[in-house]
Amino acid sequence: MRIWHIGALSSPHRVDGTNVTVWQLAREQALLDHQVALLLDDQPDEAAVTLTEQTGLKLLRIPTNMWHYKEVLESLLRSEPPEVLHVHRVFVPKQAILERSLAEYKIPSVVTPHGAIDFQRRRARKRLYVWLVEKSRFYRASAVTVVAPQEEKAVRAVAPGYGGIVRWIPNPIDTHSLEEHSWKGNTEEKRLIFLGRFHVVHKGIDILVDIARFAPSVEFRLYGVEDIKTKGMLQRLKRRLPPNVYFHGPVFGAEKTQALVDASLYIQASRWEGFPISVAEAMYLGVPCAVAPSLYQAELFRQQNLGLVLPLNPKEAATRLLEVLAQPTQLQGWSERARAYARAHFSPRSAALSYLKLYEEVLYGCKRPSSH
Repeated sequence: MRIWHIGALSSPHRVDGTNVTVWQLAREQALLDHQVALLLDDQPDEAAVTLTEQTGLKLLRIPTNMWHYKEVLESLLRSEPPEVLHVHRVFVPKQAILERSLAEYKIPSVVTPHGAIDFQRRRARKRLYVWLVEKSRFYRASAVTVVAPQEEKAVRAVAPGYGGIVRWIPNPIDTHSLEEHSWKGNTEEKRLIFLGRFHVVHKGIDILVDIARFAPSVEFRLYGVEDIKTKGMLQRLKRRLPPNVYFHGPVFGAEKTQALVDASLYIQASRWEGFPISVAEAMYLGVPCAVAPSLYQAELFRQQNLGLVLPLNPKEAATRLLEVLAQPTQLQGWSERARAYARAHFSPRSAALSYLKLYEEVLYGCKRPSSH
């Protein structure tokens, strides 16, 4: 099958959950002997090129900010047209331009918003963008996939008359570096860990710091990179940090795995979130997790008893964290259930096969929805 993915960044190592997901999915589909390409806006880095050499994955650069990108696109479509287009992300104007141009060629598409569609619609400017751009993208799609069952409500709110397939397919994670490792059960040191971008508002970095103020006996270690959008906010936050909060640069591979398994608990306090890859990685390793109720995963945590869903109030959240850190039996139970759940649902091969089955349904088994 010939598959194009839109939404990857120029490196598989960029700290971005959607980017990591797209590279993982494309890599695994290529290893299953499908003709898979990533459409990139920027020049790929060395890690990207190395991965393509190892897997047969293709990188197609289409700089959408250039006036002649349509000529590049038409040339590619003449030589190696895809059978299915898989579009990741929303609220990216360059991507919207490219996807709309491809729609002219009647290539069936699958759209995966990665949990981003619901919360963004709360702002007037974003609501207008959804109405003018994203809504038509959903209606054009042959299928829409969601990262958690609860996300379907957001999709239906954007496109209430959508007649295509809506399916839950969890995001894959890189399990190769995780297989030989597991949580060490380190509860005595009371060390909490967060991995991700330091976008103060989105990722709730300020909330984590507030929680830490009410839990001075707990060590909070945050690993990641600054986000340009909240760089000033982050600097002001760092100037008045409590002594139990530590900021570190990003970690990858064995170093990241070691940081996770040495922790007492993984914490994610995002104000909105679809499917944080770091939470899934922690679950795969059996690291107990505490997540904000705003995450789509929070409902799964409640239904399956996979971990702690934090109270909204930072003081109450700190109290609850101190309680569970004093209950190693509870933490061990969450560890075992989360590990079993992650290994059943989050492997790259499982996600790749689920998507390949969906592509086949789109191509051969389902009538395309009417356009709006």
